[in-house]
Amino acid sequence: MSQHSLGLLRLKTIVYIPCRFPVSSAGIFSLLLIPTIVLLLLKGHLTSSRTDRLGTFARLMTEMTLIQSFRGDPQRQAPRLWQDRLGMNLAKDLWRRQGRGLWWQAWANDGEAYLLLPEILWPMSVNSSIAFKRLDDMVVIASDGLHRQQLLQSLDEGFVHSPAGQSSLQRFCNSVLQHGPAVTWSPDGLASVSGAMAPLLQISRYGCLSLRLDRNQLKWQGVVGYRPFGLAPVGIDARPFQYRPMAIKLAARPDTDQALLNMQVKSMDLLFGSLLSKQIIQDSLDKNYGINQQLRLRLASLPLDFSLGKQPKGPFQASIQIKFELPEGSSRWQPVIDTVSQHLEARDFTKEDKLVVQKDQNTDVDFSGLTLWRQPYSDGERVVGGWVWQQQNGKPTRFGIALGDSPMLTDISNKPIELVHPDVMKLSADTAGLYRLGLLNGFWPAPVKQAKLLTMNLSYLRGAKLKKTDWWWMSGQLILEQASTP
Repeated sequence: MSQHSLGLLRLKTIVYIPCRFPVSSAGIFSLLLIPTIVLLLLKGHLTSSRTDRLGTFARLMTEMTLIQSFRGDPQRQAPRLWQDRLGMNLAKDLWRRQGRGLWWQAWANDGEAYLLLPEILWPMSVNSSIAFKRLDDMVVIASDGLHRQQLLQSLDEGFVHSPAGQSSLQRFCNSVLQHGPAVTWSPDGLASVSGAMAPLLQISRYGCLSLRLDRNQLKWQGVVGYRPFGLAPVGIDARPFQYRPMAIKLAARPDTDQALLNMQVKSMDLLFGSLLSKQIIQDSLDKNYGINQQLRLRLASLPLDFSLGKQPKGPFQASIQIKFELPEGSSRWQPVIDTVSQHLEARDFTKEDKLVVQKDQNTDVDFSGLTLWRQPYSDGERVVGGWVWQQQNGKPTRFGIALGDSPMLTDISNKPIELVHPDVMKLSADTAGLYRLGLLNGFWPAPVKQAKLLTMNLSYLRGAKLKKTDWWWMSGQLILEQASTP
């Protein structure tokens, strides 16, 4: 679907939502985490006007943490931000004149929200109390004169705009911001939205996604990355390695009613790379568990399958099942396993070993080394976790870990971990279920908390060096229980 056609779609639910850090559902789920907000373009502007706007966006994107573009809807009341920045009468008049055109909202590091409108919409004269400034073919409106002056100073300090020098990823972001609902964010913006989940979202520290609402499905696609888009080398193109329709059908809904989240990752460093790179984490792993640099590098390279499921009864609300492919066998990891066992026993957990496990009736697969850990509760001892090895030709090759439950042998053996090229991550989640259990923190808006299914796919960009890249193509969708209402 072209960016021009995206600009014509009707997005009734992408509206301004006031909160501590006001972000809409569309903006948040540029992510999957991942969760920001941008700028747009009126229909019918001339090419020269668009060139001016490219410069404005490029300047703003260096200073703002979140920018989001919205489509007007004259059938609705002007958003609260319009009323706050313009006053009731002017907001009502400009909102009516705006029609179905695009407008923008941007957030600064201090949380200040700026309203951005096409200059062609702006009247010849306005009340002197409105803190506005014309920037090329746009008008920026701040809450007061002080914030307006601070923004202008930051934009003027050492910024030189050179369209010819922009990377493909920067040009892509400028384009989607001008042609339809979209969102872009920086690390500070991501952290403000995702809360405690931010360390696991480092692959999307920077992002720019186009957004579309199709009945009860909010869809997105675009570019995310660990480093700024301006640092992307010339060879990287802002297109997926392999074409995907916007928000194609990805992983199915979690397999059972108890499933909350399923995720497959090509290598663990995509999720935990930033944590494993911290010296305090490295020292702790080495000192307490014997996981030295060589083992950390091996862990970071491992493909990972992760699932989170509801626990209908017992001391835990949910349980985790994790599995790794370890074709080198168990000997290399046994010292680490023994050290973990010693730590657990020192904390009064009870160990139950089953060195040989019979074939699972449902899988016809051999297992060995099943270890369960129990803890006393008021109604008796309960299993709180464990691990097991799956064998191939008599050799352990796959390791399964459980937290909050016993290892699920059928789940460990019944599906491959490796993703098919060019995918590097797939995820499906019941976000409503996660929220009800208090497992979805951060400033997620109501539609996200009520969604019955989120799916997300991360894959290589065209032209990326597959073994080492800092930018990826993201697509996904959020399926709502019903069409959103304001």
